[in-house]
Amino acid sequence: MAVERTSPAGVITSLLASLLFGVIFFISGAIEASAITLVAWRVLLTAACYLLILLHPAGRALARSFWQTLSASKWHPLYFLLLVALIAVQLWLFSWAPKGHALDASLGYLLLPLFLVIVGRVFFAAVITPLQWLAVGIAIAAVALKFIASAQISWVTFAIALGYAMYFSLRKFSGLNNAFAYGAEVLVLSPLAVYFLLSFSENLSPNMLTLVIAVGLAGAIAMALYLAASTLLSMPLFGLLSYGEPILLFVAALLLGESLNLSDALVYGLLGIALAILGFDGFWRARSQARLAPVSPAPAPVAEVKS
Repeated sequence: MAVERTSPAGVITSLLASLLFGVIFFISGAIEASAITLVAWRVLLTAACYLLILLHPAGRALARSFWQTLSASKWHPLYFLLLVALIAVQLWLFSWAPKGHALDASLGYLLLPLFLVIVGRVFFAAVITPLQWLAVGIAIAAVALKFIASAQISWVTFAIALGYAMYFSLRKFSGLNNAFAYGAEVLVLSPLAVYFLLSFSENLSPNMLTLVIAVGLAGAIAMALYLAASTLLSMPLFGLLSYGEPILLFVAALLLGESLNLSDALVYGLLGIALAILGFDGFWRARSQARLAPVSPAPAPVAEVKS
């Protein structure tokens, strides 16, 4: 019978990644540095980490594999540039939104898993289970309630939910989802990051600059932990644990002083129920597939060889 990957190290790694993302989101809204400065340092430090990976043969093998995919057709470089543009916007939003739009951003991250379900069905003909349809229906009701209560929904919410859905879909469609892909994206963004740091320099105190660099390094570590968790855990469990990040971002938004009215509480409550349904559905289907998986025959005994 197939065995799901439920490595304790994977669970801890995923939770640490979510915790770091939540801390980074909170600090980004609490410190005086601009979003451009925060993003630039995060890009440069993440790029430096990937350059260190190239010192190892396995890292160079991943880079070669990515290059082979990138050069496979004339369209792949264009797809890659679109991916770079999409992730650049998301990195900037993650650092800019905490300064006044933290709740809007957390709503976008809460909607993202549901948007991915819809995108998978429309563009990749993915099968949607009844529980997933139920979760999507609850999410639509939550968005409708939000619109009725406030007559508008922030562009930040849709920029995050739609933007990341487009990013992940394009990676899947193009095949540019190699483990080195994100490293290649930040390496391409590095010259732009240097330009912004030199052109929009801020008079930060040594303590503030240290904090900015620490946030950038924490962002690089969080992404590394996130990618590591994806390899250590089964996809349903990884997806379920990943829901911890938007919840922590929501908590960070409240800590940053944003208020939550009754309609917002209902919206977030409905989305929480929808995410719980998605998590349960993924976990239940994985368990069902494991029970139905054929049992591999035991290997034939091998005669012992005396030396």
